[in-house]
Amino acid sequence: MKLIALLWALGWKMSRKSQSNPVVQDHIGDKELIFQLQTYNGVICRQFCVANRRISSRWGKHSAPTLVISFESAALGAEVLTSDSKKLAFMQALQTQKAKIEGDLTLFNWYVELGSLLNN
Repeated sequence: MKLIALLWALGWKMSRKSQSNPVVQDHIGDKELIFQLQTYNGVICRQFCVANRRISSRWGKHSAPTLVISFESAALGAEVLTSDSKKLAFMQALQTQKAKIEGDLTLFNWYVELGSLLNN
């Protein structure tokens, strides 16, 4: 349940910041993509749509996401997303193969930078 709540809150925060924060809007730029965060088994999955300098989200899988970040379990996903050092937590999870990235790998850094901008 914690990961579900975190993903919902992340979607809400991204939506709000993409509407009101010029720095976030500049980071989004003219990107048009779908990324999703999910568990390996896909039971927990949230998709994020980036278009027109805005971010919206909804529950469930997208048929053709540009970037997918998957976690071995909901507990691991919640741990990584709430870590004080998210980038390090992501890297450790990737190295131990408890997380994986699929799709356009260049967007992973863009996503990490977006996450840091949300706290400003």
